[in-house]
Amino acid sequence: MPPDPTVLLVCLAVAALGILGLAIGVGRKRRWRDPTRLFTWSQKQQLIRQANGQCEHKPPLWFRCPTAGTEADHIYPWSRGGPTELWNGQLLCRRHNRRKTNRVPSPLYRWRLARRRQKH
Repeated sequence: MPPDPTVLLVCLAVAALGILGLAIGVGRKRRWRDPTRLFTWSQKQQLIRQANGQCEHKPPLWFRCPTAGTEADHIYPWSRGGPTELWNGQLLCRRHNRRKTNRVPSPLYRWRLARRRQKH
C-alpha cells in the first residue's frame, strides 16, 4: 500500500525547515565580538615601534622572520572574540598573517612572543 501523500508532504516540509534552520544558524551561540574590527593608525604605529618594524612570527626551532612587518594582526583572533587592543596585537608580514588565519595561538607561542618583546 503506497504512503499517504499528505504524510509525505508534511515530512518533506519538516525536513526543509530543518535544513533551512541549519543553514541560517538557528540555535548557534554567537560569540561576543569587539565592535572595532581594525586597529587604528596610532595603534599600528605603536605595534611597528614595539616590533622594530619586523615581522614578529618565529617558528619554534628557527629564527624570527626577517621580513618587514606590514600588517597589524590580532594574536587572539577577532573572529573568536579577541579584542582590538594593543596587548592583543602583533605585527606580521603578509605571508604569516595569511597563513595564521583565525587560529588561536598556543600558550607557548604567546609566552615566547612576550619574552621576545622584552628583548627589543
